[in-house]
Order: sequence, then structure tokens, then C-alpha cells
Amino acid sequence: MAIALGIIIAIILIKYRPVYIVTLSGKEIGYIDDETKLEDRIQQEIINMEGKNIDFVSLEEMPNYELKLVNRTQETNEEEIMIALKENAKIMYKYYAVVLNDEVQGFVDNIEEAEQTVNKIKEENKNKSIKLDLQIIENYTENIEEVSIETIQVAQAQVEQKVAALIKEDEKSKMPIVNGVLLATLPVNGQVTSRFGAKSSIRSGAHTGTDICCAKGTPIKAVASGTVIFAERNGSYGNLIKVSHGNGVETWYAHCDQLYAKVGQQVNAGDVIAAVGSTGNSTGYHLHLEIRVNGNPVNPQQYLYK
Repeated sequence: MAIALGIIIAIILIKYRPVYIVTLSGKEIGYIDDETKLEDRIQQEIINMEGKNIDFVSLEEMPNYELKLVNRTQETNEEEIMIALKENAKIMYKYYAVVLNDEVQGFVDNIEEAEQTVNKIKEENKNKSIKLDLQIIENYTENIEEVSIETIQVAQAQVEQKVAALIKEDEKSKMPIVNGVLLATLPVNGQVTSRFGAKSSIRSGAHTGTDICCAKGTPIKAVASGTVIFAERNGSYGNLIKVSHGNGVETWYAHCDQLYAKVGQQVNAGDVIAAVGSTGNSTGYHLHLEIRVNGNPVNPQQYLYK
């Protein structure tokens, strides 16, 4: 009896061999010889998968194993099983949003570079009065291809551009306004040598503007956008240019050496319209600046050259 049983077992082992049938979600996906070896590969190649932006990997369902005897001609297919398992893996990617004042400026994948850039921008603008809530926020996704990851240089450029716009807007908000007209720039840089209302032997009455001393030929800029309504010589004013800015506001630029803008020309704040001179009733090179509202001169130093 024992001999017969041994013969039967021998015949079975000649024709069949033991393998593990691997199933996933109840579906057979292949055959392996060594369960431990496959488990090690799952841990190393899937669970501990390394790659750019990968935060963690998990299998929604682990495979099941059943030891069975199969025909010796049955081949194992461990590689195909690994492919099936990887397709079943859930890969979570991490990336970082660079956020300025609750607005995303870009997505990056290097936290160290992002922190260095953010700290640098904060340090450069720490004395500015603008709102600068700049931070890095972790984000996660299962499909990194849908995220527009940028280099830190691109993200930095976008943030700096936005910061520059905030600074410009902040500076603009601090610019003086005359009867609704924004005075966006100084006409020249220089020292005030004669103030509004001053009296002098060279004038018939009180000074109707402010004199700013500067070199001959210094470019004179329009302090606000408007239309040139006068550009020629005018008695004691010498070469005079007038710009109307609407709302009854005009600016006058006198004693010019050269007049560049023409009557009817539209000018923007900062456009060069003339050059400093000493024409007319003048004792030296300077700009005589007047601001008039509804025809009446007002003190320019209420708004400029304070």
C-alpha cells in the first residue's frame, strides 16, 4: 500500500509541480514559485518606489496567494504580475505652490530652493509698506502630469513681477491728487529756490509758482497725463508750455530753453515735454512750475517738493 502511494506521488510530481496562484480582486493574474520573493519586490519596487515628486505609494489591495499543483509546463510570470500590481498602485505626488497674498504664482517641486527664494524676496522688501504675505503651501495629486511644474527661476520671476506691481500701486496710492488729477511724477529733480507767494524785486506781484533750480537742458517731464494747450514764448514766462489735465487742472512749465511738445499733443505722466532754461524774466537756470485749478494758481508745494 505504501509502495503504491509512493508510486502515485512520484507520478504526480513528475507531471505536476507546486506553485502559487496569485489573485487580485478575485481575478487570477499569474503564477509564482516564491511568495516571499514577490512580497519583497512589491515592497522595494512599489511601496518604496522612488521618483521625482513621489511622496508615497500604496496598493489599494494586496494580492492573495494559493498554493496549488499545476502542470509542469505551466510557466511562472512574475514580471507580468508586477506590472499588474503597479497598475493597481496609488502614487501620491507632492509639489509646492508659491502663494503671494492668497494668489498662486507658480508650482515648484524643490522645497529648499523655494524657501530660499521666498526668504530672499521677503528680506529685499521687508521695509516696504506693501502687503507681502508670501508662503509655500504643500499640495498633493495623483496625476502630476496635470500640474504645471515650473523651475524656481520662473516662479521667482513671476513673484518679483507681482511684487513690483504692488510696489508701483502702493507708490501710486501715495501720489498727490489735485481736484481728482493724479500727479504721478516730479517734473525735475532739484532744489527749491523760490516758493509760492514769495515777493521779489524782479516780480510785479507774489510768486504764482515754485522755482526748482537745475542745470540747463535738464529734461522737464509732464507731472500728469493730459493735453498740451500752449507751447510758445510768453512774456516774462519766457518759453512756456501748458498742459491741461481735465477737471480744470493745468500745469505750467516756464523759462524753458527748448519746447519739445506741441499744442494738441497728448502726453503721459513722465513724458519729456521741454528742457530747463533761463528765458524770460529769469536770473538763472531753473524750472518755474505752476499748478492752476479753474484758472487760479495753487501752491505746488502742497503736493510736490514737500
